[in-house]
Amino acid sequence: MTATTIDYQLGEVRRRIDRLRPNAPSPRALRHLRALQKEEAAVRSAARLAPDEVEEKLGRLKTRLDVLEHSLEADASADWATFAASVEAELSSWDTYLERLQTSVVTNSWKAREQAEGTISEIRARRIAAGERLAQAREATGDVSAEARRRVTAARDELEKMADELSAKLK
Repeated sequence: MTATTIDYQLGEVRRRIDRLRPNAPSPRALRHLRALQKEEAAVRSAARLAPDEVEEKLGRLKTRLDVLEHSLEADASADWATFAASVEAELSSWDTYLERLQTSVVTNSWKAREQAEGTISEIRARRIAAGERLAQAREATGDVSAEARRRVTAARDELEKMADELSAKLK
């Protein structure tokens, strides 16, 4: 991947982030934006390294941006159906992000890989828990209350925090 291509793709990512920034006043959204900044910095520093490493980090950055976009859609939704659909899309993006993280730790030393894979397993468990909370709220007759939404959002928060901690360690 050439430096021009990397710069172009990073520019596209930056434009997407800039469009989202005014819609991201919540602490959760700001945490997402900080994680994106770290991912972007990792891409820029990897640009001096192997092309496959750049592509891997750029893919992670774009996937994390997808997570933010779906998260903001969910947070801004006024009705349950939109919220649920946005959370489903967010969780799907998390699946992709976790797959990318899993791929990136393969090249780590045995001990570091083992630790990262253990943490990724814990994050996957949080992702499954968030999906289960969403499914429970959907199945409950008429439970589209603020409390149901709060429980799903709390599960999303736990997932996000753990993913942030791991991605910060991996850089």
